[in-house]
Amino acid sequence: MADKSKTRKKSAGKSAGVKKPKAPAGRDKEECEKQDFGEIFLDKDGRWFHCGEEITHERTIELFSRSVFKDPSGGFRLQVGREWARIKVEDTPYMVRSVDFKGGEIMLGLNDKSQEPLCPETLWVGGENVLYCEVKTGRFPARFTRPAYYQLMACLGQDRQGFYLEYRGRRWHFDRNQVPSD
Repeated sequence: MADKSKTRKKSAGKSAGVKKPKAPAGRDKEECEKQDFGEIFLDKDGRWFHCGEEITHERTIELFSRSVFKDPSGGFRLQVGREWARIKVEDTPYMVRSVDFKGGEIMLGLNDKSQEPLCPETLWVGGENVLYCEVKTGRFPARFTRPAYYQLMACLGQDRQGFYLEYRGRRWHFDRNQVPSD
């Protein structure tokens, strides 16, 4: 008769949706886990990690992506109900995953599964020619993923003043490293 406890342990690791190992340089997993709940990290491509291991469980990713808040002491945190934990964010807490053209609007599909209209005046190009905008009523920056950028390219152009978005009968100019001012 097979030992069922070993089978359960193996399948539990798989159902948790964690890939192994990708510990950050200079840190080991045990040391990381001793800190409160361990380090939670969101990379520039929108992948979530816990103590250096990628989280792949879809529902966990969705919960984390819609639970990001600004931390009053600076940076970001995950908050679900009364529970919260500080997180490290490599670039932006939100990513534009898709662009859809509906009824004259440019709708952005974000990594938290929400959709919202693009605010063209918030567009800017950052380092490595990455396109950004502000989302969540201007509270957060969002990084365009490559597929979303290519979808938006149908409306982008360049003239003597620089790059622009052709939208709502107007040219919305933006420049490299031109972060919108508050």
